[in-house]
Amino acid sequence: MEIIPKKKEKLFRWQETLFYSLIGLLLLTILSYSILSYFQKQSLTELQNTEELLIKQKTPQKIELEKEILNEQKKINYFSLLLDSHPFATNFFTFLEKTSHPKIRYSQINLNPLEGQAMVSGYSDSFSSLGQQFQILNQEPSIQKANLSKISLEKRGEISFTFNLSINPNLFK
Repeated sequence: MEIIPKKKEKLFRWQETLFYSLIGLLLLTILSYSILSYFQKQSLTELQNTEELLIKQKTPQKIELEKEILNEQKKINYFSLLLDSHPFATNFFTFLEKTSHPKIRYSQINLNPLEGQAMVSGYSDSFSSLGQQFQILNQEPSIQKANLSKISLEKRGEISFTFNLSINPNLFK
């Protein structure tokens, strides 16, 4: 045991400043946490009071109206989905108009857009224009397969024909 007291080592000034600054920062952090916790509890209480007030203000008519609105909204969303998946047969007629030979007249069209099939009947003035129309259809990327299933010579000198077409489903979108 030592009887003679030793001198305490003196801390530098910057060490004392740093020590007290850190203690102040710790106290400030604890104070800030307490204040934020208080405000959070207060806003949760206000939110619960507001929700209770809203529930009290709802009348049976308002509740029924909300249910009707939600049902109508579901129907509209369902209808939108149906409309998006619905094939547009009019696209085929636009396509046929663009790809038709000038000397070809169509008299009958049997279209099944869901299966991508079409049976097109018509008349032509000559075999060459009918052949050109057949080549045009075979070269189109929207037509997967074209068959000339029927051909006959009519009394007036016209050529009657029927094409069976397999159509790319993307044409109907």
